[in-house]
Amino acid sequence: MKQDATTFLELVDEVRIGELLKSAGEKRYEASGVCLKDGYLHIIFDDNPLLLRLRPDWHNPREEPVVLDLKGTGAGYEDITYQSSASRWYFLIEAAETKSGVYMPRVDEFDESFAFIRSYWLDFPVKAGNKGFEGLSTLHHAGNDFLLGLCEGNKCKSGSAGVQPGKGRIQVFKRACETWEHTRTIRLPKSVRFRDYSSLDFRNGYLTVLSQSSSALWIGRLAGQPGETEDLFADDGRLFLFPRDDKGRIMYCNPEGVTWLGNDRLAVVSDKGKNDQPKRCARHDQSIHIFRLPAAGLSTH
Repeated sequence: MKQDATTFLELVDEVRIGELLKSAGEKRYEASGVCLKDGYLHIIFDDNPLLLRLRPDWHNPREEPVVLDLKGTGAGYEDITYQSSASRWYFLIEAAETKSGVYMPRVDEFDESFAFIRSYWLDFPVKAGNKGFEGLSTLHHAGNDFLLGLCEGNKCKSGSAGVQPGKGRIQVFKRACETWEHTRTIRLPKSVRFRDYSSLDFRNGYLTVLSQSSSALWIGRLAGQPGETEDLFADDGRLFLFPRDDKGRIMYCNPEGVTWLGNDRLAVVSDKGKNDQPKRCARHDQSIHIFRLPAAGLSTH
């Protein structure tokens, strides 16, 4: 995937979450996932079990943002998705310890009003509690509901193996009575050379994958459905970079969640910057961003 001037996302608007909620002091907003439903952005955080609900046009003074306490099993969530066929919300817990001592990802299920229903293990053991699934999306096909879980590390590994680019993996789980059965692994094209993976969104036949370390996102068109074909993607897809500064350095260092707003716009939320990151990273952390695809967009697909 050759990078050129057309691959940079164009910033439309952004706001720090603390400013939006008129917070004082050093309150943290570690945004980790976002999902658009019924014209509202639903944003979750990995450091507390709260949900922020607001319009993408947050400048409208007639409608204030709403903050809800989810009251589920998680102390914080990594991603959020909605399954319209079941009228259910699913919230991702990256990895938790089972009774047998094994770490596995877990999802909390809520109804449309965010009343907790139950929790499910996703049967995919991981070696470390902080290197599990980072992204979650849903798919309904042939009468079946699926969950798509995005591994944070390449080849679903942690440590040095997890940062070797070109081995992005998505695990597919099929709803079966009172559980979710692991059915297959989706391999992203080798040309998707991200060092990590932080979120995904599946809309209208397109799969969008976000990377925090690479400060980029990839969009691929599905030629088939999970379980039907090994050649899942129509081609290598398109790579889009978040804006860089005038020296070509990364400015958006902590993108954690992504959701589509329309044909050429998407919303991204950013986590709090890390202590070992350059100071410039703090300018865009703990924020909501609206980006537009460049004019070329997905016209090559």
